[in-house]
Amino acid sequence: MGAVAVGLYGDWLRVGVGVAPELSKSALARSRDALTAAAHSLGTTPGALDPARHVALTIFDGCSGHEEACCIGSAAAAPQIRVVGGAAGTEAQSTRRPYVWCNGELLGDAGLVVVFESALPFQVVTSSHLVATPTRTVVTAASGRVIEELDGMPAAQRLRELVLTDSFDAARPSEISFARIIDGVPYVRSMTRIDGDRIHLATAVEAGHVLRVMRGGDLVGTTRRELATAAARLDGAIGAFIAFSCIARHWEASLRGLEGSLADVYAAYPTTGFQSLGEQSGMLLVNHTLTGLAIGEVPR
Repeated sequence: MGAVAVGLYGDWLRVGVGVAPELSKSALARSRDALTAAAHSLGTTPGALDPARHVALTIFDGCSGHEEACCIGSAAAAPQIRVVGGAAGTEAQSTRRPYVWCNGELLGDAGLVVVFESALPFQVVTSSHLVATPTRTVVTAASGRVIEELDGMPAAQRLRELVLTDSFDAARPSEISFARIIDGVPYVRSMTRIDGDRIHLATAVEAGHVLRVMRGGDLVGTTRRELATAAARLDGAIGAFIAFSCIARHWEASLRGLEGSLADVYAAYPTTGFQSLGEQSGMLLVNHTLTGLAIGEVPR
């Protein structure tokens, strides 16, 4: 067991915190209210937040089943600013529940929204190394995080036709994922298992969604490039990087013998964060993705 922390000090930063308790009762409203409370604690309103000075980070219960609603509620409360974050989780098959910590309390079935007001420049990072294939498919029947039909056929049968393989190992992260492509950006939905004709995902989809089949790419190289780009946009240096790195990325790194190389990429910057069980990118919950906040250095 262990813990890490980051201390951000100085007149350049003000922080507002909002708590979204009892997500199971109304995650959409409570996450919206949490961002509103965070803005009010800074003496302002969600509508007055400035994308040049304000950014929001979220942490929420990744076993609540309401993660998608948390993303929508928090980001929709202030759509003009960037909102990123991640879901706290526990070990696979564990009966333990994750908690978030705020003001000296451990909170279950809850989420946090932290609004930063920064005089230093910052960059939001959203990085996925998966590569889109030409193969597209349409969800024609789905319920939450389960796809029942693709292209009007039983989902698993249609997927096997599309990828020409029967090798799906439910005990290991699949090398095949889906993504919604929005404005040219892939938002990944990881496949967790196949149960008969049904495909289970880590993120919800709806009937009518067009999904692109994704394959593995250069995990280490893509992460290195994205962080270097963020540093370049911050005048060449990152003073702090708060990271939400999907646990599936680390499973993949372990399977490919890349754990040390991936750790070295993060260690090149003053990084803190955790392995998340789903990541927030704006209003969307995504998987197999690195999201985070890079902050520039304090002038010397």
